[in-house]
Amino acid sequence: MAETSASVEERAGMKTAQELADLEKLSATYEPDVNGPLVGQLQSSKILEAEYAGADPVYVRKTAALSPKYSNYRTIRGDGNCGWRALAFGYFELLLRTGDEKFIQNEMDRLKSLCSWMNEVGMSEYLYEDFVEETIELLKTISQSPAIDNPYDDTPVVEAFNRDDASNAIITHLKLLVSAHLRLHPDAYEAFIETSIEDYRSSQIEPYGVQIDHLGVKALVDVLFIPAGLVVEISYLDRSESDEVNVHKFEDESAPPKVTPAEDEAQKTLRMLYRPGHYDLIYKNGDLAPARIPVSYSATAAATTEGGVRVSMMLGTEYTRNPFCSSVFSSQVFTGGGGFDLCEEGYPGLLRGSTGSGLGSTDAMNKGKIDDAYTKLFKHSHYNTSHYQNVNFQPEMWSPQD
Repeated sequence: MAETSASVEERAGMKTAQELADLEKLSATYEPDVNGPLVGQLQSSKILEAEYAGADPVYVRKTAALSPKYSNYRTIRGDGNCGWRALAFGYFELLLRTGDEKFIQNEMDRLKSLCSWMNEVGMSEYLYEDFVEETIELLKTISQSPAIDNPYDDTPVVEAFNRDDASNAIITHLKLLVSAHLRLHPDAYEAFIETSIEDYRSSQIEPYGVQIDHLGVKALVDVLFIPAGLVVEISYLDRSESDEVNVHKFEDESAPPKVTPAEDEAQKTLRMLYRPGHYDLIYKNGDLAPARIPVSYSATAAATTEGGVRVSMMLGTEYTRNPFCSSVFSSQVFTGGGGFDLCEEGYPGLLRGSTGSGLGSTDAMNKGKIDDAYTKLFKHSHYNTSHYQNVNFQPEMWSPQD
């Protein structure tokens, strides 16, 4: 018996519906890694784009729009504590990134003083003192040499948060602080929950392994970030019709609005990516690079290295580690002393001479002394395409000699 056109259309419709259901399942039931490191190393955000390449078109569109703005991301183990751990890690990472020993010391003193909250709500000191000690120890570590001398080297924080004892103790300390804060300031939060503050604290905040919800994030931001002048920004990867992720910013709403320089914003903003039931960390272009350092031509033009090479030949009017070159920066490179331009148009990893002769024509190059300076400066900068912070870096490009 021949199949009618109506039955063909019905069968085709069922197939399409099933395909959409499969796509939705692939996108919405994201399964975080429960066996990976507690806090992962930095990765290219293009990995996220590849991860969703076969998913629902909405997710494909949104992840494709992520990588041009967010260069890197960092995974957090999906063990039920990912939101707490992401916020805690990000807090320490931001403090280290300031490179300001006094600022970190002030935060250390502030967190010590907040023990009075826990005492006030009846928590015994012997129950929380070990957790507080781990927090203070990590603050001490990042406020002193060698960590404070290399504020963009996240190794001390990554290592601490990948030790179960330290990571879990810091999270527990923050949970107890938030619990005490909620009990002392119920009026600010109870309108947003269907139960009492006491029930909410005991069921959603204090238990270990219970994922943080929106209200918990707000309370932790109020306790930890806003008093320090820090901001938390969460990008929600959902099925809304927009072409980009939806971004919600937690900041001090009582402060007057102001224009914040991009470098200052990068130093003070923690960015998280939320997928159903899970948080990871993401980083905007420039978050991982320090602010530009002005270089005075008059002070450096005559200075020379051991090999007789002028400093002005090695630096332009400004030096930046930001891998995304601007026309402003490129136009300011000196051309009078035989320098080189760190920004080759279309290829930020390539060095070129700023004059016809350029760096390669100097006598010092022939003596072999400039080679060493050039090699060390270039090899260990992200302008080297084999450096892990270069935007064009691929893991397979690395070798032990790099």
